[in-house]
Amino acid sequence: MELRQLRYLRTIAQEASFTRAAERSFVSQSALSQQMQALEQEVGTRLLDRSKRGVHLTAAGTILVEHADRMLLELEQATVAIRELEGLQRGELRIGVVQTVNDYLMPGLVARFAASHPRVRLTIEESATDAIERRLGRGELQLGVGFLPASDPDIETEPLFEEELALVVRDDHHLVGERSVPVRSLDGLPMVMLSDTFCTRRLWEENARLAGAQPRVTMELNTVNGILAVVERTGLTTVLPHRTLAAGRAQRLVALELRDPTPSRTVGLLWRRDHHRCAATRAFMEVARDRPVGLRGH
Repeated sequence: MELRQLRYLRTIAQEASFTRAAERSFVSQSALSQQMQALEQEVGTRLLDRSKRGVHLTAAGTILVEHADRMLLELEQATVAIRELEGLQRGELRIGVVQTVNDYLMPGLVARFAASHPRVRLTIEESATDAIERRLGRGELQLGVGFLPASDPDIETEPLFEEELALVVRDDHHLVGERSVPVRSLDGLPMVMLSDTFCTRRLWEENARLAGAQPRVTMELNTVNGILAVVERTGLTTVLPHRTLAAGRAQRLVALELRDPTPSRTVGLLWRRDHHRCAATRAFMEVARDRPVGLRGH
């Protein structure tokens, strides 16, 4: 049984396709099939079921992949620990970040980290908090930046600051000039919002419900930049983190404070409790803790 065979099996399970798994593994489909046949012969049972709907693990295949995941994770951690012997002269750090926070927080943190550790390869991937937790658990990420508390008890967290949502409007909107806007007053207001797969949307709807308001969502997009462009061009309103406009990307937009209640949540660091935190991970955590004054909290 070879490591590459276990990696191939795991990739086939993830892709549910020999063709896509072969492309992802940079081998031919015939070579991949031969490796799986050899692996099945060695363990003495079928590991994969092939049908018109795709390729799926058998019960035996599921057991083998579960053990392979743990073994490959241990090997990866060993590799990271060995690289650490060279300090921060090389290596790779993969961080998952929720989209809304990525927009205003990560550019500054990434620039400061890269200036101090230019030979560490840094990969930032946008994802939802629950997906970040899952990928931390599988060892695909070393660190996450998302919303607390974590839903997985195996994920350890550290709070960084409180993030407040605000009403974002065009500078000619009739609410511009108000010091703050009661959530209840937005009942029936036409809005463009992130889809309900985003924590931002769910948090906003819960606060609107508590205030007895039912804003009218007339359009949904899945990117912050797209929503800001729509607000600027159409005059619709939206609710996004107050700091979203800090970068000055939309010149005609204004963020107004929401009250009664003010939607807010805790942004923090997430990592797997039993996962080795390499020097690069610890260094990035220090950069995150030493963020600008306007983003400090707790």
